[in-house]
Amino acid sequence: MKLYCDPPDLDWRETGPVAREFGDIYFSVEDGLAETRAVFLAGCGLPEAWQGKDQFVIGELGFGTGLNFLAAWQLWKETGPAKGWLHFISIEKFPLRRDMAEQAFAAFPQLAGLSWQLIAKWPQPLKGPHRLRFDEDRVTLTVFHDDIASALPQIEADVDAWFLDGFSPANNEAMWADAVWPELARLSKPGARAATFTVAGAVRRGLQSAGFEVEKEPGFGRKRERLEAVFKAQSTLAPPTPFPRVRPNDETAIIRGGGIAGASLAYALQKRGRKVTLLDPNGLAGGASGAPSGLLTPRLENADRPHVRATLAAFEYARQLYSDLGLLREEGALRLFKDEGERSRYAAIAEAMGDGYDIRDNGLWMERAGRFNPMEVVETLAEGTRVITDTERVMEASLIIDCRGPVAAMSDLSPGAGRVSVWYGTPPEYPIVWGGYVSATDDGRVLVGATHELGAEAGLPRAASDKLLADLKTRCPDIAAGFSGEPESWAGVRATTPDRLPVFGPLPPHDFAAVWGSSARGGPLTDRADDSTESSPRLILSGFGSRGFAHAPLLAEALASDLCGEPSPLEKSGRETLHPSRFEFRRLKRGEI
Repeated sequence: MKLYCDPPDLDWRETGPVAREFGDIYFSVEDGLAETRAVFLAGCGLPEAWQGKDQFVIGELGFGTGLNFLAAWQLWKETGPAKGWLHFISIEKFPLRRDMAEQAFAAFPQLAGLSWQLIAKWPQPLKGPHRLRFDEDRVTLTVFHDDIASALPQIEADVDAWFLDGFSPANNEAMWADAVWPELARLSKPGARAATFTVAGAVRRGLQSAGFEVEKEPGFGRKRERLEAVFKAQSTLAPPTPFPRVRPNDETAIIRGGGIAGASLAYALQKRGRKVTLLDPNGLAGGASGAPSGLLTPRLENADRPHVRATLAAFEYARQLYSDLGLLREEGALRLFKDEGERSRYAAIAEAMGDGYDIRDNGLWMERAGRFNPMEVVETLAEGTRVITDTERVMEASLIIDCRGPVAAMSDLSPGAGRVSVWYGTPPEYPIVWGGYVSATDDGRVLVGATHELGAEAGLPRAASDKLLADLKTRCPDIAAGFSGEPESWAGVRATTPDRLPVFGPLPPHDFAAVWGSSARGGPLTDRADDSTESSPRLILSGFGSRGFAHAPLLAEALASDLCGEPSPLEKSGRETLHPSRFEFRRLKRGEI
């Protein structure tokens, strides 16, 4: 089993890359950029179609080299509405490696100002969604690495225009299969445009079956004809679900909690021009987010499941964000083996993860891990946010998001306390992780962590330091031998959930059990399922345990996307597996309620 997608097998010719498996070109041999502009941009009525819109969503089947995205980005940069956002969603089963993309883009020097920015953020080949932000130009790119049949049902968006750019139907039947067209209908706004280079009968009939009115137009280069289409049907209503997305809300956001969750949400909303107020009696990073140093490592599990894809996407998003902001010390990290059983388990994980995860004599090397200063991260993300420490003040608002830790208003959250200690000594060249961990701090000392206690009491500092030191001596005795002086101890309390995964979104409404009890136990939906979503739901972003800095930024981005009516950066199944209602639904399913 692999958690990543294989790159394409390319044949590089003077005219550009050719996919050997499909026997097809990535772009026109005459002029790939001119073809994109004629077939897809003009074919979807751009730039006129996005004038006067707050946001415009393009969906693409077949990301390929990313040329279509770059062309759309360039046109948006030149003609897009001054305060609008362009959201580009694409699917790619065989993502190019970074070096392949660089070679392909070399043929288009006129796009170099944008292509280097895309190359700098080029996503890892991990399966699932990857969100890239280009805030200066108000552009987001979300690429789903998967086959078309698996990816399309996972997309949650309202699409204005479609670039149908898979390889030729004769060579790549799966890209144009019957199952594609109902998904296009589900995702399309009324009046959405679609464009493609092919006039194959199966494609024409598929578009028509989905509710598109199809016309042939003169083709580009050697191709005599191409297709343009307009979605004339009404958008299909999503079926009722116990795990709904947050409804759009343009009110000022009141965020409760000044840790990494609250700061990440403040950052995501303010990047969209939203007004935000943050409430926390301890100010920024006054709780569990204020440790002396932090490690950014992925949550590793050898399974291709929705929560695994979501948490790996979150790690990659956080890594890119912190790197862009100059907050990440990109040192990598070594995960030590406890025994041969762990060696075998992590060898399988390394094989499943692909590049950047390598087995060494004593552990798993994680090249993309790193170290950061938690306070610095929180303060940077919350920069410009109005922070109020007097939480006794009465504030009326229709949009309140609870980003606190274990005291957040959700019964499924539990407190988990812990301590870290800091000594003078010689720090390791890179962080070393086992059940605990050791790393450098920014001031050159050595941090060792962390104890884990059930409940909100972290224990006595001296006892915790002695326990951490004894553990370090068994793992890294050379580092422990160099310690001097008395350690400093720091304690924090984190929020955890029963399944050790975070929560984000709307809390279950008051009538959740009455509405979903029958369905949870395999029975029919009640008549109330269609209107069970509360108009002003209670929203939460919490339950991160020890992985707040790895997971909070993307889930905050997802929550902000929901509030602003934008495409989700997550797969639908991934979002649902992190939904706050999952615990009550499981209790209903087990007959406990």
